[in-house]
Amino acid sequence: MSAPSAALQNRLITIYQIMAVVVLWNSAYKGARVLNTLYALELGASPLHIGLLLATYGVFPLLLAVYAGRIADRYGARVPIIVGMLVCSVAIALPWMAPSLPLLFVAAAVTGLGFIIGQVAFQSLVGLLGEGQARTRNFNNYALIVAVADFTGPVFAGFSIDHAGHVPTFVFLGLLCLSSLLAISVFAKRIPRHRRPAPAPAGQRMTDLFRDMDMRRVLIASAVVMTGIDLFQLYIPLYGHQIGLSASAIGMILGAAAAATFVSRALLPVLTASHGEEKTLLYSLFLASAMFTLIPFVTHATVLGAICFALGLGMGMGQPLTVVLCYRHAPAGRGGESLGLRIAINNSMHVVVPALFGAVGSVFGLAPVFWVSAGVIAAGNWYARKRTA
Repeated sequence: MSAPSAALQNRLITIYQIMAVVVLWNSAYKGARVLNTLYALELGASPLHIGLLLATYGVFPLLLAVYAGRIADRYGARVPIIVGMLVCSVAIALPWMAPSLPLLFVAAAVTGLGFIIGQVAFQSLVGLLGEGQARTRNFNNYALIVAVADFTGPVFAGFSIDHAGHVPTFVFLGLLCLSSLLAISVFAKRIPRHRRPAPAPAGQRMTDLFRDMDMRRVLIASAVVMTGIDLFQLYIPLYGHQIGLSASAIGMILGAAAAATFVSRALLPVLTASHGEEKTLLYSLFLASAMFTLIPFVTHATVLGAICFALGLGMGMGQPLTVVLCYRHAPAGRGGESLGLRIAINNSMHVVVPALFGAVGSVFGLAPVFWVSAGVIAAGNWYARKRTA
């Protein structure tokens, strides 16, 4: 590395500094989703309402994911990260000001807006920090710290609800999110302000990607992963509430799945070296499907936590593996566009799945939905498998 390049790298924020900020920010976001769900239940919300509430988080990400990427390309990651965290901090604490079900929907929509602005900018920043294996390692570290936040956020929210109540917890999570904003301000000068956008390929349309069989398989697998994650986050709080578990117990069960996600992502390099990305993804999603079928038969918190831990092992590998496969199968010069399409499809799942299955749960109850969920994941995973001639 030349002296000027080395000096530039030394001035950049490091992946470990990013991880320290992201764990605070994502913990607040994931905790707020659990808090909003449990508080909505306290206010008398039905499964349909809960499904619509969780779907609201995905509306702005669905509409603005590609545009958020363009903002990061044009202005750099610094401004979008700061704006995204500020919006999230205000939105998470919003229900504290006037606790009501309608305000939960407003808070969910605005939180989703702030999250997509910051998330795309963070991922863009991580990609800037290295090349080749270094970039892959950085993205894996980013995924690991997100898994940590998936554990700490719901657990913190659950214990805070039991000890302080629902409404004060909105303030606590808002302050946690604000702490991430204060943390990133320390490193703000080390985040590049501007990036030079790559030229867009001429004569190519996004719909062309669907015609490529390998890319289509990856996009379907990614949608299956998002379906499983959204259904788990929607129905485990509902099911735990139905069988009489405390908010702390529900938070710990969600935390168990998040802990399993961390374990599976830590083991991912070993598993893919032995079995390859395609087979690892196939087996992991079939494991998740099997665990979904068992949930309605269990009412003991410890056993339910063990099942959800196994489910987390399966679902946790899905997101990083679909990112890797999306890069691999993207046409030359269209990796960013392919990932943008993946994000758009994932966020369409965030909107459609909670609303659709929330309505199904209102009509048929929770148990059939877990079994239908297992069938959807298994069928989609089977279709998305690699076919050999």
